[in-house]
Amino acid sequence: MGKKIKCIIVDDEPLARNVLENYADQIEQLEVVAVCTNAVEAFGHIQKENIDLVFLDIKMPKINGLELLESLNPSPLVVFTTAYREFAIKAFELDAIDYLLKPISLGRFMKTVAKANKYLTGNPPTLQHEAQIQENTKNNQTETESDLLYIKAQRKVVKLDLSNILYLESLNDKVIIHNANQAVTTTQRIGYLAEKLPSKQFIRIHRSFIVSVEKVTAFNSIMVEVNGKELPIGRNYRSQALTILQDRSR
Repeated sequence: MGKKIKCIIVDDEPLARNVLENYADQIEQLEVVAVCTNAVEAFGHIQKENIDLVFLDIKMPKINGLELLESLNPSPLVVFTTAYREFAIKAFELDAIDYLLKPISLGRFMKTVAKANKYLTGNPPTLQHEAQIQENTKNNQTETESDLLYIKAQRKVVKLDLSNILYLESLNDKVIIHNANQAVTTTQRIGYLAEKLPSKQFIRIHRSFIVSVEKVTAFNSIMVEVNGKELPIGRNYRSQALTILQDRSR
C-alpha cells in the first residue's frame, strides 16, 4: 500500500460526521487526522498540519464550506459533502475534486477516495471538473429526491423531510417542528435551525416562528395562515417576509 492520505472531516451535523468517519475507517489508505464541527476549527488544522484531503460540508453556521475553501491558498484537495445541489457550479469554480450529495453511499465515497489518490499521485482524471461534478450530482439525485434536515430529538438524531415541514415554533427552551402528521421537539435553538434551512423554502416571520413558504395558504401584514393556524408576523421580520410572500403570490 502507498502513502496514507491524511484527511479531515468537517460537518456541523453529528450524524453526517459519524457516517463519513465510519466510511473512512473502512478504507486503509485514509488517515483521519481530525473531525471538525465548524470551518474555523478546520482552518486551524489545515494551517498547522499537512492535510491532503478535506471532506467539507457547505451549509454551516458563521463560515460556510465555500467561504473556507476561498480563504485557503494553497488548499488541500476538497470534496464537498452536502444535501444541496445548487452549489455544484460554485464548487467547480473553486476546483473541488468532487461533490457528494447526502445521503452518501459507501461505494460513492470509495470512488471519491480513488479519485483523490489519482490527484495526489500526479495522475488526475482527464475529464473536466465541471463535467465531473454535474455528472456526480445527477448520479446522486436518486438518493436525495427530498432535501433533509437532521435534528437532535429525544437523545437521538432524527431525519426530517423538508417537504413535510409546515412550520417551526420556538417555545421556552425548545423548538417544535410541526409536520403534516406529527410534531417533533428539539432543544436546538430556532436561530441555529434557521441557518440550516434553505432560504428559498423557509422564511422567519417572527422570533418564535419559521414557516414553509409553500405551506402558507393566506397572509396579510400581520399574520400568515399555515394548515388552518394563524401565525403572527413580527415587526422586525415583516418587510422581508411580506416581500417574499408577495413575490410568490404574483
